[in-house]
Amino acid sequence: MASFGDQEASNSMAKNLRVLLQFSGDTLRIPEELAAEICAAGQALVVRPTGAGGKVKVWPVEVGRDGGGAFLGGGWAEFAEASGVEAGWLLVLRHRGRGVLTVKAFDDSRCLRELGADTPPEAGATVSRKDATRKRQFISALPTNFMEKMRIPANFVQQYLPKEHLNNQSAVILGPFGKVHNIKLEMVLSDVFLAGGWPQFLAFHDITEANALLLRYEGNMFFTVKVFGPNGCLRKSKHKEVRVPQNIEEKQEAPSASIQKCCKNDLPIGDGEKKPQGPITSLKKASSRLKCIYEIGPPAWIRKEMSIKSIKKFIPLPGVFCDAIGFQEACTITFKTSLSSTSSWHVRVLPFKNCSHQTGAGWRRFCQDNKIKEGDVCTFNIIDSTLWHVVISRR
Repeated sequence: MASFGDQEASNSMAKNLRVLLQFSGDTLRIPEELAAEICAAGQALVVRPTGAGGKVKVWPVEVGRDGGGAFLGGGWAEFAEASGVEAGWLLVLRHRGRGVLTVKAFDDSRCLRELGADTPPEAGATVSRKDATRKRQFISALPTNFMEKMRIPANFVQQYLPKEHLNNQSAVILGPFGKVHNIKLEMVLSDVFLAGGWPQFLAFHDITEANALLLRYEGNMFFTVKVFGPNGCLRKSKHKEVRVPQNIEEKQEAPSASIQKCCKNDLPIGDGEKKPQGPITSLKKASSRLKCIYEIGPPAWIRKEMSIKSIKKFIPLPGVFCDAIGFQEACTITFKTSLSSTSSWHVRVLPFKNCSHQTGAGWRRFCQDNKIKEGDVCTFNIIDSTLWHVVISRR
């Protein structure tokens, strides 16, 4: 018989499985892997925001089996009707632990749709920063004619891709585990395609017509990608993973505080009953002494106000931030002030005290070439652990 500690470890591991499924109304077929995780909890609890002050509602849903395999049965139809999901939509279900499922819905245009919303946002509509980040996603199955180039949904282009960004005719895609790919855009009438370099991206990640891709737009023509396998489950890369501490990554996509509160008595969601205390549990940190703000993503960034000392000598990088993006020893980072430009600067990053790091050789040249002055603010966007996009805001 397993001990309580063994059970808790199992619960901790049996979380965050993500599956891509074709919507159906009365019942929903699910992979056996997901069914096994849910059945260990007794039943599924499907959660979605209500739109009222961040509150959520929970639907208990039964898990059944027949000759066709596992499915979500009793209670699923009520959830689907209340959420406004329609035939032809795709769903991404994520198991948060102990049977709790959150749902993302992608409508027939394959753009992310807020559950319970009557209509998608109109092109050019003003949305909050939080809403924009959550909604800037689309999904694509890969029919044969998408293997040479992939069309970005027209609604997505109209809503999120400004003309001035499209004029650069390039995009940057961060693959599932850290490799950066530069992709040329192709525009045919009103259609926008990921084209030049796209077949190479697919080949590198062993992506075929059997896979589906979830693309999230991070801004400035930069996308991150998740790959789903033929069974609908989120696929692991065959290449070496760029590791990010698990509790940091989970914090980025953790369910809302309302979900946590709703389930806190017997349904812990996240990394366990108790959240670790300390600097990692907060995504943003500020220090008036260093005039530094950072966010541990993904995406991750750090913003620093330049002083005379930091321009002429070095800038320190906080230890927690360095740990999160994988710095453990000296390395060389490529700085770019424009992702569409060929210009770049190589800057050494060296271990400093208390697990922190600091810039070394190449940093002063970068400041000189870009005419950085005291009071300017530099935002370093971490595209990859050794590729940083630097945005300079002049004083």
